[in-house]
Amino acid sequence: MENKYDMPMGLSFQLGLNEKALTAYAKMSEPEKRQVVEAARQVTSKAEMQRLVSGLEQNFIP
Repeated sequence: MENKYDMPMGLSFQLGLNEKALTAYAKMSEPEKRQVVEAARQVTSKAEMQRLVSGLEQNFIP
């Protein structure tokens, strides 16, 4: 059972496939990370999750 602190499996999978998005996520503050996790909980399709994670990559500033 997933509790409110667990990252949704789809989010962790997509982050694992996208190094830039994962790096961007890792650099976020805890409140920002919680926002991403909560947004991921509302996702209803693989494509939507990919867009969410891709958005993290797009906002990544090296």
